[in-house]
Amino acid sequence: MTDFPSPSDRSKSAKSVAFALFRPVLFAIGIIALALGGLVLTHRSNPEIATAQKQLPAPPATAPAPIVLVDSEPAPPVTSAELKDGAFKGLELKGFQMKPPDPATDPEPPASDRYELTLRLERGDTVEKMLADIDVPDADRKQIAEKLQTLLKKKKLATGETIELLMQTMPEQPDAPRVLSLSVRPQPEREYIVSRKDDGSYDAEEKIYKVSPRIVRVEGERDGSLQQSGIKAGAPSAAMVEFIRAMSYDVDFQRELKQGQKFTVLLEQLVTSDGLVTHPGRLLAGELRLLKRTVTVIRFRPQGGADGFYNPQGESVVRSFLRTPMDASKLTSRFGMREHPILGFSALHAGVDFSAASGTPILAAGTGKVAMAGYNGGYGLYVKLQHTQDVATAYAHMSRLGPGIKPGVSVRQGQVIGFVGSTGMSTGPHLHYEFHRGGRAVNPLAQKFAMRATVGGKDLARFQALSRQYLNQMKNAPAAADVNAKPPPPKTSQAPKDPATPQVARGD
Repeated sequence: MTDFPSPSDRSKSAKSVAFALFRPVLFAIGIIALALGGLVLTHRSNPEIATAQKQLPAPPATAPAPIVLVDSEPAPPVTSAELKDGAFKGLELKGFQMKPPDPATDPEPPASDRYELTLRLERGDTVEKMLADIDVPDADRKQIAEKLQTLLKKKKLATGETIELLMQTMPEQPDAPRVLSLSVRPQPEREYIVSRKDDGSYDAEEKIYKVSPRIVRVEGERDGSLQQSGIKAGAPSAAMVEFIRAMSYDVDFQRELKQGQKFTVLLEQLVTSDGLVTHPGRLLAGELRLLKRTVTVIRFRPQGGADGFYNPQGESVVRSFLRTPMDASKLTSRFGMREHPILGFSALHAGVDFSAASGTPILAAGTGKVAMAGYNGGYGLYVKLQHTQDVATAYAHMSRLGPGIKPGVSVRQGQVIGFVGSTGMSTGPHLHYEFHRGGRAVNPLAQKFAMRATVGGKDLARFQALSRQYLNQMKNAPAAADVNAKPPPPKTSQAPKDPATPQVARGD
């Protein structure tokens, strides 16, 4: 016998094989038919789509393309073990797409715990007491005070001195801040610094800044008194007093000096290496531009002599007497007969009156000795200077005397002997100025005074070179307002947002 099937069995097996082959096709056709049926029902239920389809042109009739299904291996199912192992951790399954997680945002950096603080030493304060007031631990403030005292030695800090601190707040002790550094600068060229080391102890050092000269110019315009106009423009008061004194030998302040006239002063400042001014400026030269002329003065020291002021021709500006004893703005009453403004009858006005603001400095017209200083009837507060056996000057209606002015004291020309006031028989603040010859009052404005000295010999060439240099610098030197260091911004006890780098000293 053979293993072949019988004819009846062969027909059954062939039918089974054909059915098995066409079963996927039939299954696919069934799914497509169901989808098309659903689509037709949807279109029929929506009248807008149906209307739009009626308006569209009919597509050309073509035979449908045969659908061929390709057998593929099914994807392996996801097991519970893979889910537990985190194979899809962080992925969001949405349909058949996997979305990566949003990137994590960086946390904000913590705020810095360092900050700067400036304290001012008040009357009765000590450094240790000031640190106690801001809750610095006892052990730290004692160390700091001792280290600072070793630098200061026997010197004491003046009331009003500022102390700069770099502080740090500790998380474990928020109410007991730590001092990282303390610095105090009682003189611009010296700074004392106490800084904390890594082991918690403190170290102290003295920083000395190099001081060098710097030449600057100040330009201004007269508005009020010449002295105050210079101060407003940025010149130190002492330099303006020197400038006025040098000009007063040759300038009639009452007749020639007007509002709006311009002036320039050349100054020599002393500056530290980090830009702090230790001396506001010594007068080197000055220029006053009047209506019809320009008056220039230049500082010069002859060999074996003292500093003095000269004009560009080498002539000393110093005369026997000043033309006017103050920076006055107006001549209000001349020498001679007049009706007395208070008594109401005609009398000799034995001097000249200069109107000026109360407190304006009054200068000695010449070198001499104080013969009288005090109240003198209608003259009010009064000073009389004896210059020679024959010549004297007098100054009346003062508000107060100059420093050290009393009978018997010698004064130099241009020294401040008092200040403008309205004492005695006076209708307002002014200076009454008298000039006496042989015991008689004469007109001060009619006196002629000769120049005293000129530069000569070996000094002449040196003076001429210095004169050319100063005249050039009065035009081209940097302006004081542009080069003077600006004050640092005020410090605050608030912690900065960004971490601050500790810095215990400033300088080069």
